[in-house]
Amino acid sequence: MIMKETNTILSAIITASEKMQGSKLEDSALKEIEGELTRIADYIEADEMSAIFFTIIFVLQNQRQSTVSMHDIAEFLDYSYLHILEYRKKIDELEKKNLIHMKEQRNVSHHAENNGYELSGTVMNNVIDNEPIIFMEDEEKTTESVLHELTFIQSNYLEHVMNYNEYTRQLATAERKNADFEVVKTINNLFPDDLDTRSILYYLSLCTILDTNLFEEEGRESGRFPVFLRLISPRKKYARRSALYDDSDILIKKNLLERFYEETNEYRRRRAVMKINFKLSTNGIKKIFGNEAKLYIKKDLEKTETDKTNEALRDFSYAYENDSEGKYTKLFNLRRIENKYKALSFFKTLQTVISKDEYRFIVYDATNDYLSGDKSNLPATLNDIYGHTPDYFTELRSFLDDKHELVEKGLMEVEKSANIENTVVSVTNKILELLYGENADIYIRSVTGRNIIENEKIKEKELFYSDTVQQQIDMLRESLEQKNLEAMQERLSQKGLPKGVAVLLYGAPGTGKTETVYQLAKKTNHKIFHVDIAESKSMWFGESEKKIKKIFTDYKVLCKSCKSHNENTPILLFNEADALISKRRDVDSGNCAQTENAIQNILLEEMEKLDGIMIATTNLCKNMDKAFERRFLFKVKYEKPSLEARENIWRTKLNTLGTEDISKLAKEFDFSGGEIDNIVRKCEMNEIIKGTQPGYEEIVELCKTERLENAEERRMGFCG
Repeated sequence: MIMKETNTILSAIITASEKMQGSKLEDSALKEIEGELTRIADYIEADEMSAIFFTIIFVLQNQRQSTVSMHDIAEFLDYSYLHILEYRKKIDELEKKNLIHMKEQRNVSHHAENNGYELSGTVMNNVIDNEPIIFMEDEEKTTESVLHELTFIQSNYLEHVMNYNEYTRQLATAERKNADFEVVKTINNLFPDDLDTRSILYYLSLCTILDTNLFEEEGRESGRFPVFLRLISPRKKYARRSALYDDSDILIKKNLLERFYEETNEYRRRRAVMKINFKLSTNGIKKIFGNEAKLYIKKDLEKTETDKTNEALRDFSYAYENDSEGKYTKLFNLRRIENKYKALSFFKTLQTVISKDEYRFIVYDATNDYLSGDKSNLPATLNDIYGHTPDYFTELRSFLDDKHELVEKGLMEVEKSANIENTVVSVTNKILELLYGENADIYIRSVTGRNIIENEKIKEKELFYSDTVQQQIDMLRESLEQKNLEAMQERLSQKGLPKGVAVLLYGAPGTGKTETVYQLAKKTNHKIFHVDIAESKSMWFGESEKKIKKIFTDYKVLCKSCKSHNENTPILLFNEADALISKRRDVDSGNCAQTENAIQNILLEEMEKLDGIMIATTNLCKNMDKAFERRFLFKVKYEKPSLEARENIWRTKLNTLGTEDISKLAKEFDFSGGEIDNIVRKCEMNEIIKGTQPGYEEIVELCKTERLENAEERRMGFCG
């Protein structure tokens, strides 16, 4: 016979449960186990009725290996379920003492009669091992715990555990239960007769504490509304959404909410679509949380004018790209948003510069795309505002022909593509200057890369000129000293004269024109913006003119950047500019002639407005158009080096030769500096290959092969 322990708490539970099963809680049955119930009650530090329910739940949980509902308890006692409900508070006491907890079933409301109870593993082991239970004091309620209690009801409603009426009833009950708690009292005082608005504030208050959204959106509703709009009456959420978006909602008017933007999983034009959401404003946090507000207010830096403008542009973009609205509704909303931000200088200025609403809205949208790191697809941008109406095609054609008001005013530029659908527009530096003000130079795309030659990277060389040319170069160098340049420009400006310094270096090839520019830049500490003439010519009709304009636009940006960094004015160098400054052609010659003439007109106009230093070099001065002649302040003619100059060049380049040999080379070969350089390079190559410098005779042979046959004997092709 197995001996049974009779003095453990487990034996008391077993004995009591055997007597209670089917007892209907009759007094006679309970009297028989009075001692056991007293021991169990003392063990769990509760009264005897609570001990009864603790015992039944313990036994049924072990027997069935499942949770125990109130229906299960009624069946165990063979007692009316309705009578058991009278004792529910006793079960609640066990739950408050953390002896049992409710295990909820999915899609079942949070009621004891609909869910099951179970003992935790620790309490179960304490009983079995006959060890005392460690009781933990209930945590004091906090703002966060109260809001969790309220939002738990909201989560059940969102998961369709209950309908709207049951949800509001439970929420109101929870409010009444926590009516003395500060956050609940404050929200009720703000909106005593508006449960929907209170529900929104409870949700957003907990979001503020947790610094996150509480509920994930799924299904058809995902992305259509902020989550909290699903917590209010289904009949009111559309109207409430409109009120929030047009700033007429009571929460916006009372400055309790503010909007922000977040990415969705939807993509449009290869980027994530943004949606509007809302959060408690700083004022809202202060009102709702009172003394605790400082815990939840983020110490953001004060927003600058640019920050406010950027946020406003996101607002515009959201409305601009909202395809769910008709054209007239969209235009109405865009005008309303523009009016809302009219005090910001960016919008105020553009309303002065651009009279047509739709054109301003295009600029706002393109500027927002720029802020997002994108360029605006032209057809899509126009479609967003016009749809595929006749206006759409009129505006598209106007942009493609560079005749649109926004292009002509220099606010937007078009990058054309062989496929019209891939054509993009982007804002120009003018817009960025409006957007960023005095800090625009930081954001405006800098003119850098291979077309900029920094003066410190230029290798210093000694150049030799005739006396006449040397005098002109010396005067030019003194004029380019920054202090002298600024004084000269100031004087010219006062007298109403053009203050740009345009220089033409012309003459035979290889005479040192380009190198002169480099050495002037080196000595006067100017960087060079080198223009590649070939890059200015485009296969697309009309693009070459735009590229020439852009050269001067970029140069102005570079000048402004240099000035802001206390650097000297850069030099704009058009090297081998023959094609740009040659005589204009008869327009009857065709489109090519018209384009070249248009380029020259742009160049002449820009030279007239020049506010910096421009130097052009050319070999074909006789072919230069007369209109350019007067626009060059300095005109320096380079001729073949004199005998003395040639001797100096040879001596500098090949100092291994004797004086007599140098004199003979200079007399025998009428070379330019560039041609002498070629001979020197060949000598260097010879030394690398053979290990010795070539002697005089070898150098003479190299000189004899430097030039091609006599030009007169080889005239052919298109020479006139």
